[in-house]
Amino acid sequence: MAGRRKFYSAREVIEYICLPDGALSDTESIPDDNIADPDFEESPEAYESDSSFDDDKPLAAIPKANLNHLDVEIHNIHADSDTEVPDDNEPQPGPAPVNKEFSWRQRKPPAADIDSSFRGPAFSPPPDEIPSPKWYFDQFMDKSVFEHISNQSNLYAVMKNGPELKTTPSEIEQFIGLHILMTVVRMPSYRMYWQTATRYDPIAKVMGRKRFDNLRTYIHMNDNTNVKQKGEPGYDPLFKVRPVLEKVRANCLKVVPEENHSIDEQMIPFKGKIGMKQYIKNKPHKWGIKVFTRAGVTGLVYDFEVYTGKGAVTNERGLGVAGEVVLRLVSEVPKGLNYKCFFDNWFTSPELIVELKKMGILTVATINRNRLRGCTLKSDKELSKAGRGAYEVKYEKTSGMSIVKWYDNKAVLLASSFIGPEPVERCRRWSKEKKEHVEVDRPHIVKVYNHNMGGVDLADMFAALYRIDIRPRRWYLHILYYLIDLSLVNGWLLYRRHLTQKQEKKYMPLLDFRVQVADALIKVGKQADLISRKRGRPSLEDDPTSHQAAPPPPPLQRISAPSVDSGRKYLTPQAVPSRFSWNNWGDVKSRQTRTAKRGVCGEQEEADVEMESVDMALLVHDYDSCAPPGALDEALEKIKELEELVSSLTISRALLERCAIILTYLPASNIGHLLISSQ
Repeated sequence: MAGRRKFYSAREVIEYICLPDGALSDTESIPDDNIADPDFEESPEAYESDSSFDDDKPLAAIPKANLNHLDVEIHNIHADSDTEVPDDNEPQPGPAPVNKEFSWRQRKPPAADIDSSFRGPAFSPPPDEIPSPKWYFDQFMDKSVFEHISNQSNLYAVMKNGPELKTTPSEIEQFIGLHILMTVVRMPSYRMYWQTATRYDPIAKVMGRKRFDNLRTYIHMNDNTNVKQKGEPGYDPLFKVRPVLEKVRANCLKVVPEENHSIDEQMIPFKGKIGMKQYIKNKPHKWGIKVFTRAGVTGLVYDFEVYTGKGAVTNERGLGVAGEVVLRLVSEVPKGLNYKCFFDNWFTSPELIVELKKMGILTVATINRNRLRGCTLKSDKELSKAGRGAYEVKYEKTSGMSIVKWYDNKAVLLASSFIGPEPVERCRRWSKEKKEHVEVDRPHIVKVYNHNMGGVDLADMFAALYRIDIRPRRWYLHILYYLIDLSLVNGWLLYRRHLTQKQEKKYMPLLDFRVQVADALIKVGKQADLISRKRGRPSLEDDPTSHQAAPPPPPLQRISAPSVDSGRKYLTPQAVPSRFSWNNWGDVKSRQTRTAKRGVCGEQEEADVEMESVDMALLVHDYDSCAPPGALDEALEKIKELEELVSSLTISRALLERCAIILTYLPASNIGHLLISSQ
């Protein structure tokens, strides 16, 4: 008789399939990228092979993973509230400890009355003229970054015994520019930009698809010969991307910071195999590489740290791993100037708030009820009876820290080192029972927290609008793309700061900003006006200048030459190109004949042939004693033909300059028949 079928809850399924340290149980393949990293090696230590279950083995017999090892951030956010609130019904890890160092009272102590006015420096003045978007992008991802990537990519290609890459910093900039442009004009597969049916010329004409693929294959950011294996001294999980990561971070730290900062987590979307992969429940991209970020209220990122997994952060000062992360991120913030920092309950502890206050950094943060350190407050039931908007506050006697419990739809706990509930204001909140907005009391600490906490989320939103979503299998390319997006967003926000300082209200949208940066990167090392060219033989019909009125020719200036006793002007032998001699006079004539027979030649080719005739005429004029019979007459005839080129303006600037030289050095009797007049 068949046994009864057992059903599992969602939580039990997560327990069965999730692995420690945030590793995935499925081996999801990434579509749209068949170019694998030749140097990519899977890490069995960080990713155990359990992608499939044995059919003969019951599900209950599979050992469960310890959820305490799964890096999961849980925020309980009520649908009607814009404030993160901890769920009192959710079991908290361990009892709430009572710390004898903290003494709580309802009356406000003298230590709570502090001067919280900002004493930091003002923003640096903006440039007299607003620079180009490319200039702002270069403030965060400068030339040295592209030079480093170019050198390391060439080295990596040689190490892998592949073809010589021979890339340059300019080509790497074009490569990055193409990636940025692909975020504006999106296609399901990046190869479609080069396919005949879906070809997109602004990308396809800059770089061939095979060259683009080669760069993607061999792009590298560090020398693999210096890599340390896991367990060796100096081992760095981010070794492959560390130099570029530190360069961009150092450039972010150069920006003059704002008064208010928020600390939160960002996610670099990634579902491949890597030990540092994390899962955060309420993020738009739940799986990926976690980045701890410090950003201003405007969304400008000032500092960040990529989380590499368990053991990456040590509890050196007894403030917990989360407290150590906060202290690392504020280490570059000027001390004693009343900069203000906001973060959520995952980071917060009373000890951390006191430590930051000693450093001269003021804080407001939500806090979990099991971290109150002996501060007893009214229960949720008591506050709910008092009505929506009820609150209670208590102060720590020595440090002046305040803890406020406010009841909205649920209870909210906040802690601060410089602000309390006063002044209490009225705010509009939605009532489910009455189906309308109602006025409720709101402590001032809640208003300040809600206004300043969203900086990291704002930066994340700006980056997600046009994120580089070409999905390679190599994790370090995802970090490189994150740094490019971060540099673009930071550059745009710095540009907006400068406009605000100049009291200009109109600004360039982020989309236009990215397009201009991409266009500038693509044109690096090329002419400003890229002439599109067809595949195959060029044609005069495709010349865009043939249908436009040409500008007037530049004025010619007579060149003075020293006079000699004979009354004639001579060119020195150095003025005549060494490649011309009477021995190749026949070659010049043959080349002109072949050009005339072909009937179709480009403007530059025709000008080059005429240039040879001009140089030969100079040679005839100064060395006519060696000239073959009739050569001088033939050369002068060629000079007469320049009249057509000059009148039709199909002559190059270099040839015009040579004409000026001819007019100066030919005898006066030979100038009259030319229609070129020197001015």
